[in-house]
Amino acid sequence: MELTMNYSMPLEVYLQSSVLRGVLVTNQDRLSNYLILREGDEVLSLADASLEDLQGKVMAMSSAEYLIYMQEVFLIADLSPQFGTDRSGYEPLFVKKDSSKALLSVGPYWLRGNIYVIPGAPLHELLLGKTRFFPMTDATLVGGSDIGPRAYLVNRTKIGCMTAIGDGLVEL
Repeated sequence: MELTMNYSMPLEVYLQSSVLRGVLVTNQDRLSNYLILREGDEVLSLADASLEDLQGKVMAMSSAEYLIYMQEVFLIADLSPQFGTDRSGYEPLFVKKDSSKALLSVGPYWLRGNIYVIPGAPLHELLLGKTRFFPMTDATLVGGSDIGPRAYLVNRTKIGCMTAIGDGLVEL
């Protein structure tokens, strides 16, 4: 008999005109792993979710399940406590990347934080990735809520524009 672990990840999913807050139940311990393994799947399911407008006003009461069309997702914030990952022995599997500060327009949201690019790569390389979502850490929503810095997964197909912020990263 195979033992399967289940993880419950509280998430915020940012759509064009609303934010869904709920729980993703998965056998993956990290949201990025879940999204990589489910690449090509078009539906994400959140349990025990509530729906709010962009000003934080509740639009609909909690529901047992919301199905979300992945192409319409702008940002995803994983609200679960972050556990340290022991990478010893796995270093050859990771690509070295440099952290740079950037400002992104993602649909109706402006996000400022750290992006990760291969050393020497131009900024636009970030848009050419193979997966739909990429991480932005220590990120804040500009001109929006009082939410402190957090990590977001950004839907690269929803980026309207982007720019580096004063750390030497330039577009070639």
